Amino acid sequence: MTSLFCFSQNKAIDSLENVINNYKIKDTTYVDLRTKFVARKMFLTPTDTTWMDYNLKTLEISKKLNYDKGMALAYNSIGIIEHYFKSDPITALDHYQDAYAIIENNPKLDKYTVGVLTNIGLIHYEQQDYDKALKTYKTLLKYPEYKTNIYFYIGNIYGHQQKADSSIYYYKQAIIAADSVKQILHIANIKSNLGLVQTNAGYLKEGLKHTNESLALVETHNFEFLKVSAFVNAAEVFLKNNNIEKAEFYAQQSLNQEGSPNSLATQSSAFATLAHVFEQKEDYKNAFINYKKYIVLNDSVINADRKLEISRKEIQYEADKNNAIAQVEIQRQKSIKNASIIGGSGLIFASIIGFVLYKRKQDAVTKTKEAEFNAKVTDTELKALRSQMNPHFIFNSLNSIGDYILKNDTQSASDYLGKFAKLMRLTLENSEKSEILLSEDISLLKTYLDIERKRFDNKFDYTIEIEDSLEVDNILIPPMILQPFLENSIIHGISQINDKGQILISFKEANNMIICSVDDNGVGRKKTETNKIITNRKSMGMTITKSRIDIINKVKNTNGEVKIIDKTQGTRIEVTLPLQLAY
Repeated sequence: MTSLFCFSQNKAIDSLENVINNYKIKDTTYVDLRTKFVARKMFLTPTDTTWMDYNLKTLEISKKLNYDKGMALAYNSIGIIEHYFKSDPITALDHYQDAYAIIENNPKLDKYTVGVLTNIGLIHYEQQDYDKALKTYKTLLKYPEYKTNIYFYIGNIYGHQQKADSSIYYYKQAIIAADSVKQILHIANIKSNLGLVQTNAGYLKEGLKHTNESLALVETHNFEFLKVSAFVNAAEVFLKNNNIEKAEFYAQQSLNQEGSPNSLATQSSAFATLAHVFEQKEDYKNAFINYKKYIVLNDSVINADRKLEISRKEIQYEADKNNAIAQVEIQRQKSIKNASIIGGSGLIFASIIGFVLYKRKQDAVTKTKEAEFNAKVTDTELKALRSQMNPHFIFNSLNSIGDYILKNDTQSASDYLGKFAKLMRLTLENSEKSEILLSEDISLLKTYLDIERKRFDNKFDYTIEIEDSLEVDNILIPPMILQPFLENSIIHGISQINDKGQILISFKEANNMIICSVDDNGVGRKKTETNKIITNRKSMGMTITKSRIDIINKVKNTNGEVKIIDKTQGTRIEVTLPLQLAY
Protein backbone atom coordinates (compact mmCIF):
# COMPACT_ATOMS: atom_id res chain seq x y z
CA MET A 1 0.00 0.00 0.00
CA THR A 2 2.81 2.40 0.83
CA SER A 3 4.57 1.91 -2.50
CA LEU A 4 1.31 2.52 -4.36
CA PHE A 5 0.89 5.74 -2.38
CA CYS A 6 4.25 7.09 -3.42
CA PHE A 7 3.89 5.90 -7.02
CA SER A 8 0.49 7.45 -7.44
CA GLN A 9 1.71 10.68 -5.82
CA ASN A 10 4.59 11.02 -8.32
CA LYS A 11 2.28 10.12 -11.18
CA ALA A 12 -0.21 12.80 -10.09
CA ILE A 13 2.58 15.42 -9.91
CA ASP A 14 3.80 14.56 -13.41
CA SER A 15 0.25 14.70 -14.74
CA LEU A 16 -0.31 18.10 -13.10
CA GLU A 17 2.90 19.47 -14.61
CA ASN A 18 1.74 18.38 -18.08
CA VAL A 19 -1.59 20.15 -17.59
CA ILE A 20 0.20 23.39 -16.61
CA ASN A 21 2.57 23.22 -19.58
CA ASN A 22 -0.35 22.78 -21.98
CA TYR A 23 -2.57 25.43 -20.39
CA LYS A 24 -2.90 28.45 -22.68
CA ILE A 25 -4.81 31.05 -20.62
CA LYS A 26 -3.29 32.92 -17.66
CA ASP A 27 -6.41 33.00 -15.50
CA THR A 28 -7.19 32.12 -11.89
CA THR A 29 -7.44 28.42 -12.76
CA TYR A 30 -3.92 28.58 -14.19
CA VAL A 31 -2.69 30.20 -10.96
CA ASP A 32 -4.42 27.50 -8.88
CA LEU A 33 -2.71 24.79 -10.90
CA ARG A 34 0.70 26.41 -10.34
CA THR A 35 0.19 26.78 -6.57
CA LYS A 36 -1.05 23.18 -6.32
CA PHE A 37 2.03 21.96 -8.21
CA VAL A 38 4.36 23.94 -5.90
CA ALA A 39 2.66 22.55 -2.79
CA ARG A 40 3.12 18.98 -4.00
CA LYS A 41 6.63 19.08 -5.42
CA MET A 42 8.70 21.95 -3.97
CA PHE A 43 9.61 20.10 -0.76
CA LEU A 44 10.51 16.97 -2.72
CA THR A 45 13.15 18.90 -4.69
CA PRO A 46 14.34 21.65 -2.31
CA THR A 47 17.68 22.19 -4.04
CA ASP A 48 16.04 23.10 -7.35
CA THR A 49 17.05 26.77 -7.73
CA THR A 50 14.24 27.53 -10.20
CA TRP A 51 11.53 27.48 -7.52
CA MET A 52 12.02 31.15 -6.62
CA ASP A 53 11.46 32.33 -10.20
CA TYR A 54 8.50 29.98 -10.51
CA ASN A 55 6.78 31.47 -7.45
CA LEU A 56 7.63 35.05 -8.42
CA LYS A 57 5.95 34.45 -11.79
CA THR A 58 2.86 33.06 -10.00
CA LEU A 59 2.81 36.17 -7.81
CA GLU A 60 3.13 38.47 -10.82
CA ILE A 61 0.23 36.79 -12.64
CA SER A 62 -1.91 36.86 -9.47
CA LYS A 63 -1.31 40.58 -9.02
CA LYS A 64 -2.36 41.30 -12.59
CA LEU A 65 -5.56 39.29 -12.00
CA ASN A 66 -6.04 40.90 -8.56
CA TYR A 67 -6.41 37.32 -7.29
CA ASP A 68 -6.06 37.28 -3.48
CA LYS A 69 -5.69 33.52 -3.10
CA GLY A 70 -2.92 33.32 -5.69
CA MET A 71 -1.02 36.25 -4.14
CA ALA A 72 -1.30 34.86 -0.59
CA LEU A 73 -0.09 31.37 -1.53
CA ALA A 74 2.72 32.76 -3.71
CA TYR A 75 3.96 34.99 -0.89
CA ASN A 76 3.86 32.03 1.49
CA SER A 77 5.85 29.83 -0.95
CA ILE A 78 8.46 32.55 -1.45
CA GLY A 79 8.73 32.83 2.35
CA ILE A 80 9.28 29.06 2.56
CA ILE A 81 12.17 29.28 0.09
CA GLU A 82 13.81 32.12 2.05
CA HIS A 83 13.13 30.42 5.38
CA TYR A 84 13.97 26.75 4.75
CA PHE A 85 16.07 26.69 1.59
CA LYS A 86 18.11 29.87 2.19
CA SER A 87 18.06 30.02 6.04
CA ASP A 88 16.95 33.67 6.01
CA PRO A 89 14.04 33.98 8.51
CA ILE A 90 14.10 37.80 8.43
CA THR A 91 13.28 37.98 4.71
CA ALA A 92 10.89 35.05 5.06
CA LEU A 93 8.91 36.85 7.76
CA ASP A 94 8.24 39.75 5.35
CA HIS A 95 6.63 37.37 2.85
CA TYR A 96 4.69 35.44 5.50
CA GLN A 97 3.27 38.69 6.83
CA ASP A 98 2.31 39.79 3.29
CA ALA A 99 0.47 36.49 2.88
CA TYR A 100 -1.24 36.76 6.27
CA ALA A 101 -2.37 40.34 5.61
CA ILE A 102 -4.18 39.21 2.45
CA ILE A 103 -5.77 36.24 4.23
CA GLU A 104 -6.97 38.38 7.14
CA ASN A 105 -8.74 40.74 4.75
CA ASN A 106 -10.50 37.94 2.88
CA PRO A 107 -12.62 35.59 5.08
CA LYS A 108 -12.88 33.11 2.19
CA LEU A 109 -9.16 32.39 2.58
CA ASP A 110 -9.38 31.46 6.27
CA LYS A 111 -8.30 27.85 5.70
CA TYR A 112 -4.90 29.08 4.48
CA THR A 113 -4.27 30.72 7.86
CA VAL A 114 -2.84 27.47 9.18
CA GLY A 115 0.03 27.23 6.71
CA VAL A 116 1.14 30.83 7.11
CA LEU A 117 0.87 30.96 10.92
CA THR A 118 2.65 27.60 11.13
CA ASN A 119 5.62 29.09 9.31
CA ILE A 120 5.59 32.23 11.47
CA GLY A 121 5.43 30.00 14.55
CA LEU A 122 8.45 28.07 13.29
CA ILE A 123 10.49 31.28 13.14
CA HIS A 124 9.74 31.85 16.84
CA TYR A 125 10.51 28.19 17.54
CA GLU A 126 13.88 28.34 15.77
CA GLN A 127 14.80 31.50 17.68
CA GLN A 128 13.91 29.62 20.91
CA ASP A 129 11.02 31.96 21.69
CA TYR A 130 9.02 28.90 22.73
CA ASP A 131 6.20 30.65 24.60
CA LYS A 132 5.32 32.76 21.56
CA ALA A 133 5.57 29.74 19.24
CA LEU A 134 3.35 27.66 21.54
CA LYS A 135 0.74 30.42 21.68
CA THR A 136 0.68 30.56 17.88
CA TYR A 137 0.22 26.81 17.47
CA LYS A 138 -2.43 26.47 20.14
CA THR A 139 -4.57 29.04 18.33
CA LEU A 140 -4.48 26.68 15.34
CA LEU A 141 -6.05 23.77 17.23
CA LYS A 142 -9.43 25.05 16.06
CA TYR A 143 -8.56 23.61 12.63
CA PRO A 144 -8.91 19.83 13.26
CA GLU A 145 -8.12 18.90 9.66
CA TYR A 146 -4.54 20.10 10.22
CA LYS A 147 -4.02 18.48 13.59
CA THR A 148 -1.11 16.27 12.41
CA ASN A 149 1.21 19.23 11.89
CA ILE A 150 -0.12 21.22 14.84
CA TYR A 151 0.33 18.31 17.28
CA PHE A 152 3.81 17.77 15.84
CA TYR A 153 4.92 21.37 16.35
CA ILE A 154 3.49 21.51 19.88
CA GLY A 155 5.39 18.29 20.62
CA ASN A 156 8.59 19.94 19.35
CA ILE A 157 8.14 22.92 21.65
CA TYR A 158 7.47 20.83 24.75
CA GLY A 159 10.50 18.72 23.84
CA HIS A 160 12.78 21.77 23.81
CA GLN A 161 11.23 22.95 27.08
CA GLN A 162 12.21 19.54 28.53
CA LYS A 163 8.57 18.67 29.24
CA ALA A 164 9.02 15.13 27.97
CA ASP A 165 5.64 13.68 28.92
CA SER A 166 3.71 16.47 27.18
CA SER A 167 6.00 16.27 24.15
CA ILE A 168 5.59 12.48 23.83
CA TYR A 169 1.81 12.77 24.19
CA TYR A 170 1.49 15.28 21.33
CA TYR A 171 3.90 13.35 19.10
CA LYS A 172 1.84 10.17 19.55
CA GLN A 173 -1.36 12.08 18.79
CA ALA A 174 0.32 13.41 15.64
CA ILE A 175 1.29 9.88 14.56
CA ILE A 176 -2.31 8.66 15.04
CA ALA A 177 -3.62 11.55 12.96
CA ALA A 178 -1.02 11.02 10.21
CA ASP A 179 -1.56 7.26 10.12
CA SER A 180 -5.33 7.68 9.67
CA VAL A 181 -4.71 9.28 6.25
CA LYS A 182 -1.49 7.41 5.43
CA GLN A 183 0.83 10.43 5.57
CA ILE A 184 4.02 8.39 5.45
CA LEU A 185 6.36 11.39 5.21
CA HIS A 186 4.82 12.96 8.32
CA ILE A 187 5.04 9.69 10.24
CA ALA A 188 8.75 9.40 9.43
CA ASN A 189 9.41 12.96 10.61
CA ILE A 190 7.36 12.64 13.81
CA LYS A 191 8.95 9.32 14.79
CA SER A 192 12.40 10.85 14.33
CA ASN A 193 11.65 13.62 16.85
CA LEU A 194 9.72 11.28 19.16
CA GLY A 195 12.71 8.94 19.31
CA LEU A 196 15.01 11.78 20.30
CA VAL A 197 12.70 13.12 23.04
CA GLN A 198 12.16 9.62 24.46
CA THR A 199 15.91 9.01 24.47
CA ASN A 200 16.67 12.31 26.21
CA ALA A 201 13.99 11.47 28.79
CA GLY A 202 15.68 8.13 29.55
CA TYR A 203 13.33 5.87 27.57
CA LEU A 204 16.22 4.45 25.56
CA LYS A 205 14.51 1.32 24.22
CA GLU A 206 11.41 3.16 22.97
CA GLY A 207 13.52 6.00 21.58
CA LEU A 208 15.78 3.64 19.63
CA LYS A 209 12.74 1.79 18.26
CA HIS A 210 11.11 4.93 16.86
CA THR A 211 14.42 6.21 15.51
CA ASN A 212 15.05 3.01 13.56
CA GLU A 213 11.47 3.07 12.24
CA SER A 214 11.96 6.65 11.06
CA LEU A 215 15.27 5.87 9.34
CA ALA A 216 13.67 2.88 7.58
CA LEU A 217 10.85 5.05 6.20
CA VAL A 218 13.25 7.79 5.09
CA GLU A 219 15.48 5.33 3.24
CA THR A 220 12.63 3.24 1.77
CA HIS A 221 10.81 6.22 0.30
CA ASN A 222 13.92 8.37 -0.28
CA PHE A 223 12.51 11.37 1.58
CA GLU A 224 15.33 13.74 0.64
CA PHE A 225 13.91 16.66 2.58
CA LEU A 226 13.90 14.68 5.84
CA LYS A 227 17.34 13.12 5.63
CA VAL A 228 19.31 15.86 7.37
CA SER A 229 17.00 16.24 10.39
CA ALA A 230 16.41 12.47 10.66
CA PHE A 231 20.16 11.75 10.54
CA VAL A 232 20.99 14.47 13.09
CA ASN A 233 18.36 13.10 15.51
CA ALA A 234 19.53 9.52 14.91
CA ALA A 235 23.14 10.49 15.63
CA GLU A 236 22.21 11.84 19.05
CA VAL A 237 20.00 8.82 19.84
CA PHE A 238 22.78 6.36 18.95
CA LEU A 239 25.25 8.43 20.99
CA LYS A 240 23.00 8.18 24.06
CA ASN A 241 22.82 4.41 23.45
CA ASN A 242 26.66 4.26 23.35
CA ASN A 243 26.68 3.17 19.71
CA ILE A 244 29.57 5.47 18.83
CA GLU A 245 30.11 4.22 15.30
CA LYS A 246 26.51 4.76 14.21
CA ALA A 247 26.42 8.14 15.97
CA GLU A 248 29.48 9.27 13.99
CA PHE A 249 28.10 7.81 10.75
CA TYR A 250 24.74 9.60 10.91
CA ALA A 251 26.24 12.89 12.11
CA GLN A 252 28.67 12.87 9.16
CA GLN A 253 25.88 11.81 6.77
CA SER A 254 23.73 14.75 7.88
CA LEU A 255 26.53 17.15 6.93
CA ASN A 256 27.12 15.45 3.57
CA GLN A 257 23.55 15.52 2.20
CA GLU A 258 23.42 17.50 -1.04
CA GLY A 259 19.79 16.79 -1.91
CA SER A 260 18.35 18.22 1.28
CA PRO A 261 18.50 21.70 2.85
CA ASN A 262 20.91 21.77 5.76
CA SER A 263 20.09 24.65 8.10
CA LEU A 264 22.52 26.24 10.54
CA ALA A 265 20.56 24.68 13.43
CA THR A 266 20.95 21.11 12.12
CA GLN A 267 24.61 21.65 11.26
CA SER A 268 25.18 22.98 14.77
CA SER A 269 23.56 19.87 16.30
CA ALA A 270 25.65 17.59 14.08
CA PHE A 271 28.91 19.24 15.15
CA ALA A 272 27.89 19.01 18.83
CA THR A 273 27.24 15.28 18.43
CA LEU A 274 30.54 14.75 16.61
CA ALA A 275 32.37 16.59 19.40
CA HIS A 276 30.92 14.14 21.94
CA VAL A 277 31.70 11.20 19.66
CA PHE A 278 35.36 12.17 19.32
CA GLU A 279 35.56 12.87 23.04
CA GLN A 280 34.45 9.31 23.80
CA LYS A 281 36.92 8.00 21.22
CA GLU A 282 39.63 10.04 23.02
CA ASP A 283 40.32 11.92 19.79
CA TYR A 284 40.57 15.27 21.57
CA LYS A 285 41.88 17.20 18.61
CA ASN A 286 38.78 16.47 16.51
CA ALA A 287 36.57 16.93 19.57
CA PHE A 288 38.02 20.40 19.98
CA ILE A 289 37.58 21.25 16.28
CA ASN A 290 33.92 20.19 16.24
CA TYR A 291 33.16 21.96 19.53
CA LYS A 292 34.49 25.14 18.02
CA LYS A 293 32.35 24.71 14.88
CA TYR A 294 29.31 24.02 17.08
CA ILE A 295 29.85 27.18 19.16
CA VAL A 296 30.27 29.40 16.09
CA LEU A 297 27.14 28.04 14.37
CA ASN A 298 25.03 28.04 17.52
CA ASP A 299 25.90 31.70 18.08
CA SER A 300 24.78 32.41 14.49
CA VAL A 301 21.44 30.60 14.92
CA ILE A 302 20.46 32.26 18.20
CA ASN A 303 21.28 35.79 17.21
CA ALA A 304 20.01 38.63 19.39
CA ASP A 305 20.03 41.11 16.49
CA ARG A 306 17.94 38.72 14.44
CA LYS A 307 15.46 38.34 17.32
CA LEU A 308 15.20 42.10 17.61
CA GLU A 309 14.57 42.43 13.87
CA ILE A 310 11.89 39.73 13.98
CA SER A 311 10.20 41.47 16.90
CA ARG A 312 10.44 44.82 15.12
CA LYS A 313 8.79 43.39 12.01
CA GLU A 314 5.97 41.86 14.04
CA ILE A 315 5.30 45.06 15.97
CA GLN A 316 5.50 47.08 12.76
CA TYR A 317 3.04 44.68 11.13
CA GLU A 318 0.55 45.16 13.98
CA ALA A 319 1.09 48.93 13.90
CA ASP A 320 0.49 49.06 10.14
CA LYS A 321 -2.65 46.99 10.56
CA ASN A 322 -3.95 49.27 13.31
CA ASN A 323 -3.08 52.31 11.22
CA ALA A 324 -5.02 50.88 8.27
CA ILE A 325 -8.02 50.30 10.54
CA ALA A 326 -7.65 53.83 11.87
CA GLN A 327 -7.56 55.27 8.34
CA VAL A 328 -10.74 53.40 7.45
CA GLU A 329 -12.38 54.70 10.61
CA ILE A 330 -11.18 58.23 9.91
CA GLN A 331 -12.66 58.05 6.42
CA ARG A 332 -15.89 56.78 7.93
CA GLN A 333 -15.87 59.62 10.43
CA LYS A 334 -15.29 62.09 7.58
CA SER A 335 -18.27 60.66 5.74
CA ILE A 336 -20.36 60.98 8.86
CA LYS A 337 -19.12 64.52 9.29
CA ASN A 338 -20.07 65.43 5.72
CA ALA A 339 -23.49 63.89 6.15
CA SER A 340 -23.87 65.72 9.43
CA ILE A 341 -23.19 69.08 7.77
CA ILE A 342 -26.19 68.44 5.60
CA GLY A 343 -28.24 67.09 8.50
CA GLY A 344 -27.56 69.82 11.03
CA SER A 345 -24.96 71.40 13.27
CA GLY A 346 -25.91 69.18 16.21
CA LEU A 347 -24.84 66.06 14.39
CA ILE A 348 -21.63 67.80 13.29
CA PHE A 349 -20.77 68.48 16.91
CA ALA A 350 -21.45 64.85 17.87
CA SER A 351 -19.33 63.61 14.98
CA ILE A 352 -16.41 65.84 15.98
CA ILE A 353 -16.60 64.60 19.57
CA GLY A 354 -16.66 61.01 18.34
CA PHE A 355 -13.70 61.63 16.11
CA VAL A 356 -11.71 63.28 18.92
CA LEU A 357 -12.50 60.42 21.30
CA TYR A 358 -11.47 57.88 18.67
CA LYS A 359 -8.25 59.79 17.91
CA ARG A 360 -7.40 59.77 21.62
CA LYS A 361 -7.98 56.04 21.70
CA GLN A 362 -5.72 55.56 18.69
CA ASP A 363 -3.02 57.71 20.31
CA ALA A 364 -3.25 55.55 23.42
CA VAL A 365 -2.93 52.39 21.32
CA THR A 366 0.11 53.86 19.52
CA LYS A 367 1.79 54.76 22.82
CA THR A 368 1.10 51.26 24.14
CA LYS A 369 2.71 49.76 21.04
CA GLU A 370 5.72 52.04 21.44
CA ALA A 371 6.05 51.02 25.09
CA GLU A 372 5.85 47.34 24.14
CA PHE A 373 8.48 47.83 21.48
CA ASN A 374 10.81 49.73 23.83
CA ALA A 375 10.41 46.96 26.42
CA LYS A 376 11.20 44.39 23.74
CA VAL A 377 14.26 46.36 22.63
CA THR A 378 15.48 46.60 26.21
CA ASP A 379 14.96 42.88 26.78
CA THR A 380 16.76 42.08 23.53
CA GLU A 381 19.64 44.37 24.48
CA LEU A 382 20.06 42.33 27.64
CA LYS A 383 20.01 39.11 25.63
CA ALA A 384 22.51 40.59 23.20
CA LEU A 385 24.86 41.47 26.04
CA ARG A 386 24.54 37.98 27.52
CA SER A 387 25.17 36.41 24.11
CA GLN A 388 28.34 38.53 23.71
CA MET A 389 29.66 37.29 27.04
CA ASN A 390 29.32 33.61 26.19
CA PRO A 391 31.63 33.54 23.12
CA HIS A 392 34.13 35.77 24.98
CA PHE A 393 34.57 33.11 27.67
CA ILE A 394 34.01 30.08 25.42
CA PHE A 395 36.86 30.84 23.05
CA ASN A 396 39.27 31.37 25.96
CA SER A 397 38.35 27.89 27.21
CA LEU A 398 38.60 26.33 23.76
CA ASN A 399 42.07 27.81 23.34
CA SER A 400 43.11 26.22 26.64
CA ILE A 401 41.86 22.82 25.45
CA GLY A 402 43.78 23.40 22.24
CA ASP A 403 46.97 24.05 24.24
CA TYR A 404 46.63 20.71 26.06
CA ILE A 405 46.09 18.91 22.75
CA LEU A 406 49.15 20.54 21.18
CA LYS A 407 51.19 19.45 24.23
CA ASN A 408 49.80 15.87 23.85
CA ASP A 409 48.52 16.06 27.44
CA THR A 410 45.47 13.90 26.67
CA GLN A 411 44.45 13.30 30.29
CA SER A 412 44.36 17.02 31.05
CA ALA A 413 42.54 17.68 27.81
CA SER A 414 39.96 15.01 28.70
CA ASP A 415 39.43 16.37 32.24
CA TYR A 416 39.22 19.93 30.97
CA LEU A 417 36.84 18.98 28.17
CA GLY A 418 34.54 17.16 30.61
CA LYS A 419 34.31 20.18 32.91
CA PHE A 420 33.98 22.49 29.92
CA ALA A 421 31.10 20.43 28.51
CA LYS A 422 29.30 20.68 31.85
CA LEU A 423 29.84 24.43 31.98
CA MET A 424 28.62 24.83 28.38
CA ARG A 425 25.47 22.89 29.19
CA LEU A 426 24.76 25.09 32.20
CA THR A 427 25.64 28.28 30.30
CA LEU A 428 23.49 27.45 27.27
CA GLU A 429 20.57 26.43 29.50
CA ASN A 430 20.74 29.79 31.26
CA SER A 431 21.68 32.02 28.32
CA GLU A 432 18.07 32.87 27.46
CA LYS A 433 17.01 33.51 31.07
CA SER A 434 17.04 36.99 32.54
CA GLU A 435 17.40 35.58 36.08
CA ILE A 436 18.33 32.24 37.61
CA LEU A 437 18.39 30.97 41.19
CA LEU A 438 21.40 32.03 43.24
CA SER A 439 22.10 28.34 43.95
CA GLU A 440 22.29 27.66 40.20
CA ASP A 441 24.62 30.58 39.61
CA ILE A 442 26.91 29.47 42.44
CA SER A 443 27.08 25.98 40.91
CA LEU A 444 27.97 27.53 37.57
CA LEU A 445 30.68 29.72 39.14
CA LYS A 446 32.19 26.71 40.92
CA THR A 447 32.45 24.83 37.64
CA TYR A 448 34.03 27.86 35.98
CA LEU A 449 36.57 28.31 38.79
CA ASP A 450 37.48 24.61 38.73
CA ILE A 451 38.21 24.94 35.02
CA GLU A 452 40.37 28.02 35.58
CA ARG A 453 42.27 26.34 38.43
CA LYS A 454 43.06 23.50 36.03
CA ARG A 455 44.08 25.96 33.34
CA PHE A 456 46.48 27.83 35.70
CA ASP A 457 47.96 24.69 37.35
CA ASN A 458 46.20 25.24 40.71
CA LYS A 459 47.68 28.71 40.95
CA PHE A 460 44.86 29.79 43.29
CA ASP A 461 42.24 28.58 45.76
CA TYR A 462 38.75 29.99 46.18
CA THR A 463 36.15 30.26 48.94
CA ILE A 464 32.44 31.05 48.62
CA GLU A 465 30.67 32.59 51.64
CA ILE A 466 26.89 33.03 51.83
CA GLU A 467 25.18 35.03 54.57
CA ASP A 468 22.91 32.82 56.69
CA SER A 469 19.85 34.99 56.02
CA LEU A 470 20.03 34.38 52.27
CA GLU A 471 17.95 31.52 50.82
CA VAL A 472 19.97 30.50 47.77
CA ASP A 473 17.04 28.48 46.35
CA ASN A 474 14.66 31.45 46.55
CA ILE A 475 16.79 34.36 45.30
CA LEU A 476 17.00 35.33 41.62
CA ILE A 477 20.03 37.05 40.10
CA PRO A 478 21.22 37.64 36.50
CA PRO A 479 23.27 34.62 35.30
CA MET A 480 27.08 34.83 35.25
CA ILE A 481 27.10 38.36 36.67
CA LEU A 482 30.36 37.76 38.58
CA GLN A 483 32.18 35.63 35.99
CA PRO A 484 33.91 38.53 34.15
CA PHE A 485 35.23 39.93 37.44
CA LEU A 486 36.53 36.51 38.46
CA GLU A 487 38.20 36.19 35.07
CA ASN A 488 39.80 39.61 35.54
CA SER A 489 41.05 38.69 39.03
CA ILE A 490 42.62 35.47 37.79
CA ILE A 491 44.22 36.72 34.56
CA HIS A 492 45.27 40.27 35.50
CA GLY A 493 45.70 39.87 39.24
CA ILE A 494 46.61 36.44 40.60
CA SER A 495 48.55 35.21 37.56
CA GLN A 496 51.00 38.11 38.10
CA ILE A 497 52.07 37.12 41.66
CA ASN A 498 54.56 34.46 42.80
CA ASP A 499 52.60 33.29 45.84
CA LYS A 500 49.42 31.23 45.70
CA GLY A 501 46.36 33.29 44.93
CA GLN A 502 43.23 33.46 47.10
CA ILE A 503 39.78 34.46 45.88
CA LEU A 504 36.90 35.10 48.25
CA ILE A 505 33.39 35.26 46.77
CA SER A 506 30.64 36.43 49.11
CA PHE A 507 26.91 37.12 48.97
CA LYS A 508 25.31 39.41 51.58
CA GLU A 509 22.03 41.26 52.07
CA ALA A 510 21.74 44.97 52.91
CA ASN A 511 18.78 47.37 52.57
CA ASN A 512 16.78 44.99 50.38
CA MET A 513 19.76 44.64 48.03
CA ILE A 514 22.13 41.71 47.52
CA ILE A 515 25.84 42.50 47.51
CA CYS A 516 27.93 40.07 45.47
CA SER A 517 31.66 40.55 45.91
CA VAL A 518 34.93 39.18 44.52
CA ASP A 519 38.01 39.71 46.70
CA ASP A 520 41.49 38.66 45.53
CA ASN A 521 45.10 38.99 46.68
CA GLY A 522 46.51 39.70 43.23
CA VAL A 523 48.86 42.48 42.23
CA GLY A 524 46.11 45.08 42.26
CA ARG A 525 45.65 47.89 39.77
CA LYS A 526 48.38 50.30 40.88
CA LYS A 527 51.49 48.22 41.52
CA THR A 528 53.51 48.60 38.34
CA GLU A 529 53.54 50.44 35.04
CA THR A 530 52.70 47.14 33.32
CA ASN A 531 49.60 46.77 35.42
CA LYS A 532 48.58 50.34 34.61
CA ILE A 533 48.57 49.38 30.97
CA ILE A 534 46.45 46.33 31.77
CA THR A 535 44.08 48.48 33.83
CA ASN A 536 43.61 50.95 30.98
CA ARG A 537 42.68 48.15 28.59
CA LYS A 538 39.07 47.55 29.55
CA SER A 539 37.90 43.96 29.99
CA MET A 540 35.09 43.28 27.50
CA GLY A 541 33.35 41.05 30.04
CA MET A 542 33.45 43.75 32.74
CA THR A 543 32.16 46.39 30.32
CA ILE A 544 29.29 44.14 29.26
CA THR A 545 28.39 43.40 32.89
CA LYS A 546 28.26 47.09 33.77
CA SER A 547 26.00 47.66 30.77
CA ARG A 548 23.75 44.79 31.91
CA ILE A 549 23.37 46.39 35.32
CA ASP A 550 22.59 49.78 33.75
CA ILE A 551 19.77 48.20 31.73
CA ILE A 552 18.44 46.32 34.79
CA ASN A 553 18.33 49.65 36.66
CA LYS A 554 16.42 51.19 33.76
CA VAL A 555 13.89 48.35 33.54
CA LYS A 556 13.31 47.86 37.27
CA ASN A 557 13.94 51.43 38.41
CA THR A 558 16.62 50.29 40.87
CA ASN A 559 20.07 51.57 41.80
CA GLY A 560 22.35 48.59 41.28
CA GLU A 561 26.03 49.42 40.82
CA VAL A 562 29.57 48.11 40.49
CA LYS A 563 32.33 49.28 42.83
CA ILE A 564 36.04 48.58 42.31
CA ILE A 565 38.00 48.92 45.56
CA ASP A 566 41.80 48.96 45.54
CA LYS A 567 43.38 47.18 48.54
CA THR A 568 46.93 47.09 49.84
CA GLN A 569 47.22 43.62 48.33
CA GLY A 570 44.74 42.90 45.55
CA THR A 571 41.35 44.20 44.46
CA ARG A 572 37.77 43.94 45.69
CA ILE A 573 34.74 44.14 43.38
CA GLU A 574 31.25 44.73 44.77
CA VAL A 575 28.19 44.24 42.58
CA THR A 576 24.98 45.51 44.18
CA LEU A 577 21.67 44.20 42.79
CA PRO A 578 18.01 44.46 43.81
CA LEU A 579 16.98 41.52 46.02
CA GLN A 580 14.43 39.52 44.04
CA LEU A 581 12.68 36.41 45.37
CA ALA A 582 11.54 33.52 43.21
CA TYR A 583 8.35 33.01 45.23
